Amino acid sequence: MSLAKRRKLTIKFGGPDTEATSSPKTHGSIRFGNIPMVQLKVGPNATLFHVHKDLICGSSPFFKAAFTGGFKESECSINLEDDDPEVFENIIQWLYRRNLETLSSIEAVADENYFMDLVRSYTLADKYGITALQNDVMGLLRGTLKSLKSLQLTHAKYVYENTAHGSQLQEFLVACFVWQIDLDWFSRKEAFAWLEDVPAFAVQLAVALASRANGDPSPFHDQSAFHVIP
Repeated sequence: MSLAKRRKLTIKFGGPDTEATSSPKTHGSIRFGNIPMVQLKVGPNATLFHVHKDLICGSSPFFKAAFTGGFKESECSINLEDDDPEVFENIIQWLYRRNLETLSSIEAVADENYFMDLVRSYTLADKYGITALQNDVMGLLRGTLKSLKSLQLTHAKYVYENTAHGSQLQEFLVACFVWQIDLDWFSRKEAFAWLEDVPAFAVQLAVALASRANGDPSPFHDQSAFHVIP
């Protein structure tokens, strides 16, 4: 089969109308014969995703526990009604491709909601303990530094409402405001709104600003900064 023909194959992940063009590159070798599949019912409308059991269990401790916990009814299906199917699609695409093609395309980057799309993908990966995906998304987030002027209060609130205290995503957001924007921003009215509405952000920001004043170097010099260590 030619490469061109292989690229026309499709892999269905979520629901009857959701398709994604397959990639000839995958992580290692994925076997398709006699390999058990699991069902993930995502979102309020139970969008159905069929995924190879060994693939998702090998990537996420949450799903490994869910699908190998010894309960027969939990071994092939799980309901994830609180998750967004569109964001979950990014996780499934990454599981099979081990790249973030859907989040790094020209169309995706040009979208005004690009930063938030990355943040939502990161927090969902964090929720299920998929650290490799978190680090891949962080790489894309670091590439958005030139467009930080588009950050909104809703971004900060979402990050702090959906991640644990001290998460690498929180550290990244704080570092952006300490090292990547004009410090005159802190004299604007919008700055007070951020600090007042997201107090945890304000506390971490104060500590980071003090560290900068004391001469600590920018964490952005370290390419591995903000990565999660498995």
